[in-house]
Amino acid sequence: MKIFWFLILVIAVVGNSSGLQAQNNTGQQTSGVSEGTPGFWEIDTPGGKFFSRIDHISSVSQHEYVIDGTVKVYECTISVTGGLIGRFYYIEPVGAGNSTISSSNTFNRAKDIANRVTNKGGMGDAEHIVTKHYPDTTHAKTSEYRFKYKDTIGRIYQHAHNAIVRDRGRGKENKITIRE
Repeated sequence: MKIFWFLILVIAVVGNSSGLQAQNNTGQQTSGVSEGTPGFWEIDTPGGKFFSRIDHISSVSQHEYVIDGTVKVYECTISVTGGLIGRFYYIEPVGAGNSTISSSNTFNRAKDIANRVTNKGGMGDAEHIVTKHYPDTTHAKTSEYRFKYKDTIGRIYQHAHNAIVRDRGRGKENKITIRE
């Protein structure tokens, strides 16, 4: 019976972004929103944490773009006074949603190799690791977070937008935890 109620709670949390924060059977937090520090917006991800006063957030944006015709990026950025930018993104090969199989296969093979190398090196899953090529991708004052699933970007944007516009920092659910 306990397992039944635990599963109901997990389904409610995953299915409803305004649900309570659940814990899995190891005691680790799962994805969801929860009460955070009043007046602040916070996100806890597999790649790190981002924490800012809500009245210091100057903009929140969600957009997509293509890099060199090969990779499509889905991104949410949060800018704060002082110049810091939180960059939350998901990448996929161009044509991943259609019949362009060869570019998708190449991308998936590269991703598998990257996962094996990073796991062997003790760095974890490559799908959460932000990769930079110095000096081309050096981003001063940018905190970057990469995700496995495209819909996560929309969830982050919507949560930040609600905390700023609807709740104005007074809401009870100003922290979002992403575990994928």
